[in-house]
Amino acid sequence: MSNANTSLAPTVPANSGAETRIALALSIFWLLACTLYVFGVPGALEQITTNILTLMIAFIAMFFPVIVIWTVAYVSNSLRGMRAETNVLRNSMDQIRAVISEKPEADQSLNTKLQEQLNEIAALTQHTDKRLNELTAKALTSTSELASPRSDAAALAEKHAAPEDVSQTSLPLQSPTGPERMPITVTEFIKALNFPDNADDREGFRVLRRAFEERELGKLLQASQDVLTLLSQDGIYMDDLTPDKPLPAVWRRFANGQRGLTVSALGGIRDRSALTLAKTRLKNDPVFRDATHHFLRKFDQILIEFEESAEDNELLEMSQTRTARAFMLLGRVAGSFD
Repeated sequence: MSNANTSLAPTVPANSGAETRIALALSIFWLLACTLYVFGVPGALEQITTNILTLMIAFIAMFFPVIVIWTVAYVSNSLRGMRAETNVLRNSMDQIRAVISEKPEADQSLNTKLQEQLNEIAALTQHTDKRLNELTAKALTSTSELASPRSDAAALAEKHAAPEDVSQTSLPLQSPTGPERMPITVTEFIKALNFPDNADDREGFRVLRRAFEERELGKLLQASQDVLTLLSQDGIYMDDLTPDKPLPAVWRRFANGQRGLTVSALGGIRDRSALTLAKTRLKNDPVFRDATHHFLRKFDQILIEFEESAEDNELLEMSQTRTARAFMLLGRVAGSFD
């Protein structure tokens, strides 16, 4: 019986150190440009040194970009290394599975040992994926200083009526005198997509009623409620899923019509049981299939509108709602991201 090679390959990523070289070149270029400005532009040095406040602002303007450059370089290098580590571990798992399938059933002791090794590598892979997601979220927080969703900004673009034809005679009809309804805010929009937490969540139900007053948003929420109810019949609940957090740029690319590898992170649901159950039902249940496609269309429409004015932190908050998780799950099994 031949021995299978299950050793891990080196985890040094390709182009290792490229981020450092790029960051060094950008830093030198920036500092050189600042130096040329200070000493090359007549009167620039005197203007900067007129008072301590101007001098402090000049130092911040000079060195803050350098700090950002090196922060991005460090994060990029760390992400590259962890992705390489994850790929190596997954390749090793595939090798071990191949070895197990080729072994005779009589050799139970060796199969058991290999299965234990496979479980250990799977645990390491999950740990690496968790570290990768934590580092990505930390990088976004540190470089962009993400804040809470805006509580006063409108989540969706206001619909304006078509301009009247000035050539037509206007009729003396009485216009409504009641107060104009305030558009739903970003905070309310995100909370509505998550639905109330329980029967005592009065604020959640208040926001949900407000959201249903928005015609298109109400259609999305109704479609979301339908698919969430159907998924619960198979024991699939959004609170049990822990999807990867797609970067805001990925949501924006999808909203702008891109598909394929550039938006594949939106399918970051790793619960194999939920994926299998949803895919099987999508194939065999026409009611579920119609509800799913209707929901995906409505979510796509609302996302296009929301993305135009949403900030990065607001897209991240939106991606953690129950409606967004259902979109990531059903979009993956329906092939919406391909």
